[in-house]
Amino acid sequence: MILAAHAALPAAQRPERPDMYAVTLEVVGEALGVSRTVAGERRQAAADLIAGGYTG
Repeated sequence: MILAAHAALPAAQRPERPDMYAVTLEVVGEALGVSRTVAGERRQAAADLIAGGYTG
């Protein structure tokens, strides 16, 4: 979701690195069917993977 949100931005507006805050906890929680706390943990884990070089 983070990578998709990043890719969806126009090139001129796209930051160098994907931003996990581009996807709200509500969106993550709804998509995964989990609580806000778990959504935050999953979003952070995804951001950590992306920071480590994961590209999809």
